[in-house]
Amino acid sequence: MDILFVCTGNTCRSPMAEVLLKRVLAERGVQGIRVSSAGIAAEANSRASEGSRMVLPGCEDLSAHRAKQVDAAMLTGANLVLTMTASHKEILQSQFPPFAAKIHTLEEYAWGQGTDIADPYGGGKEEYLLAREQIEAAVIEIAAKLAAQRVKGADGMKIALASDHGGMQLKEELKNVVHSLGHEYVDFGCNCLDSVDYPDFAAVAAKAVATGECQLGIIVCGTGLGMAIAANKVKGIRATSCHDCYSAAMARAHNNANILTLGQRVTGSGLAEMIVNTFLNTAFEGGRHQRRIEKISALEEDFGL
Repeated sequence: MDILFVCTGNTCRSPMAEVLLKRVLAERGVQGIRVSSAGIAAEANSRASEGSRMVLPGCEDLSAHRAKQVDAAMLTGANLVLTMTASHKEILQSQFPPFAAKIHTLEEYAWGQGTDIADPYGGGKEEYLLAREQIEAAVIEIAAKLAAQRVKGADGMKIALASDHGGMQLKEELKNVVHSLGHEYVDFGCNCLDSVDYPDFAAVAAKAVATGECQLGIIVCGTGLGMAIAANKVKGIRATSCHDCYSAAMARAHNNANILTLGQRVTGSGLAEMIVNTFLNTAFEGGRHQRRIEKISALEEDFGL
């Protein structure tokens, strides 16, 4: 998992957040999370500010830090982007709309709401200490969430995989992606290139998710459409076909989708891997979205599904 912190110049708040989260994750023994930082108006190769180094004395990471300008490649590689202010968030979402769903303010992600982290640049030790205290409190909360997620994965989170003949090759390629993210998978077929009927394989994977045998599912056919239609006939399934990372993130965050469907004939391997990464690393936000999911479930009851 990759986390990117963003502030204005990448010399104060975001490098402090980067260093503090790395420190807390190391203290908790959480591995497999890469942390970096950048700025929306950074002067490349600028050093971390003197004030940042003053309130985090002896930190080799800050001494070696050099500022970087945020770009699309960074956002593509990040699973989670955390900004210091609401303004930073709005700027990034406006400039890079495909990645909007994974961009949050630091305190918003930590507690669901919060205030901006005031820019200490140009201030004295008191301003820098205040910024550090705010950032540290938030990253401690975030680290606890990340640790809990890792424990859940270590306990054997299972992903249902299935395909028809038109999606088998991509399904096989995605096994490495699922495994690299720390999850197990159950392959429900098919395992040949002979012509088969996609509803048969969509159904068995969907039933595994609906019964709790697997937590999430990834199923593949030629377009992803037939698999989605078939899987959604199983009560409790919210399968969605995604062709981009933004849709995958919103499917999880807002719709609590539990099955991702992909099309081997319409989505390249590299993009499919990114979509799967986004889908598996995005959590349902709950709140107002839960009410809407409950209405979907009520429709299933109304129609006897």
